[in-house]
Amino acid sequence: MILGLGIDLVEISRVERILGGRPELAARFLARCFTEGERRYCEARGAGRAASYAARFAAKEAVMKALSAPAGLRFTDVEVTRPGGRPEVALRGAAERAASALGVRRVHLALTHDAGTAAASVVLEGEGR
Repeated sequence: MILGLGIDLVEISRVERILGGRPELAARFLARCFTEGERRYCEARGAGRAASYAARFAAKEAVMKALSAPAGLRFTDVEVTRPGGRPEVALRGAAERAASALGVRRVHLALTHDAGTAAASVVLEGEGR
């Protein structure tokens, strides 16, 4: 059963401006929004790092929408991983508690970036409560 659905778009140029701007603001944005693992992955993309960050930011927003933006949710409570090639979502903290309360058993994630835009869609699957 589908328990939640979320989608989000992010302009890659917005992320490029942040990354290329004042170093202390870029560092604060990265620390506030991305886990250490996500930062390692995106930084390894070299010239494509802004698109990777944008796609992950879109994924976090899509998860938040699918969970109906629970109180106390932080961006780092949602982590995009790639253990087997395709992107997956790991939930922690408020995101994990909200998903558990809904009865979520699986989070489906799709990411894409093209023509200056990154997009993510999320489907929450489970039996419900």
